Amino acid sequence: MSTDRETTLAVRSWLEEGVTRLPDRVLDSVLDQVPATPQRRSWWPARRFNDMNTYAKLIAAAAAVLVVAFVGYQLLPRNGGIGGQPTVAPSPTVLAKGNFTTIGATVGLDATRAGDKVTGTMTVTRNEGDFTVDLQCSRATSAGSLWIAGDVTTSTDSTNAPMNTRAGIIFQRGSAVKAIFIFQFNDPRAATCQAFLDNMIAQVGEPDFASLAPIVGTVQLAP
Repeated sequence: MSTDRETTLAVRSWLEEGVTRLPDRVLDSVLDQVPATPQRRSWWPARRFNDMNTYAKLIAAAAAVLVVAFVGYQLLPRNGGIGGQPTVAPSPTVLAKGNFTTIGATVGLDATRAGDKVTGTMTVTRNEGDFTVDLQCSRATSAGSLWIAGDVTTSTDSTNAPMNTRAGIIFQRGSAVKAIFIFQFNDPRAATCQAFLDNMIAQVGEPDFASLAPIVGTVQLAP
């Protein structure tokens, strides 16, 4: 106990007198009472902390990029729409549909249109032979007539509608609908169905429906 008291008094005296150096006996006494605990060095270099900080920053940046990419993907338009709204395909509507007779032929017609695309079939029974047309195109003229045409897929009428040629029908609208057929005959095959109609309109023009009788039966025509 006397040693601790002496040390305490000596240190207090040193502090009160403004001494800048402890007496050797006091320093030795203090050092004897400080436990000597060996310090164990870290097994990794000190720069490891800097490396870990760098890696942490890189991981955080990569995570932020992924979040931004995910959010951006969610905001992308779907199916080519604008503002994320899907593009709505046009619904098919009736182009021409019915069963009737005209100029000695019995006709079964079912044609639909979705935008500019025409699909359907026309079957024709005549004394000259029967044929079926895969309908693919249409054209409404300024005079009010409706032209529909396609490829002949089956035929027993080798004179007017041979296989793999083009054929069609023209309607005159009105309270009494009239109709007449058009054929490719021996003309060179047009590159497309629409080109066939364009050529026929340019060469033939509007038919003279005045001499034709109205169809017998019913047909629904697009407005």
